Amino acid sequence: MDVHLESFSLRHIGKQFREFNSAVKCNRARLRPYFWWARTNGLVRFNFILSGLVMEKISHIMRDLPYNKKFIVRCDGNFVGVVGLDGAGQNAPRAEIWYFVTNENEGRHIVSRAITTVEDFARNQSIDKIYARTARDNRRSQHLLNKKGYHHYYPTGYRNRNVLLWCKYLNDKNY
Repeated sequence: MDVHLESFSLRHIGKQFREFNSAVKCNRARLRPYFWWARTNGLVRFNFILSGLVMEKISHIMRDLPYNKKFIVRCDGNFVGVVGLDGAGQNAPRAEIWYFVTNENEGRHIVSRAITTVEDFARNQSIDKIYARTARDNRRSQHLLNKKGYHHYYPTGYRNRNVLLWCKYLNDKNY
């Protein structure tokens, strides 16, 4: 099983956008509690994605603003999901990872491999700490993050009891 990540790009935006929206449409009920863009009845708007990609490129060039990096996850050449790293950047040593895989590809260790690749990308971007959030009832994601070395934590003053927070130090620093 060949799993690789493909960065969202302006060059391939049409194909990537169609694959993404198709996956969201087929998995909307499962994704709705976790992602705001899955709560809408329509498809994710093309101009929203396009403007996000353009802003990502601009902020990446400027190198002083955090940016969001999104990757298409492919297995044997087929679209199987998306993984993202939000809030990354030269002056932002922390970022948040998020992911989803299509329903028919759950349990195949695809997300585990994708997370490893994104963590390597983050290390190369000088990111020291990665955060993640899971719904309290999403046991599969909790197990995956625990297996990948993430630790569950409760920050002072955090009140959302339906969401669990996770953290991993990439460079073996414990601050």
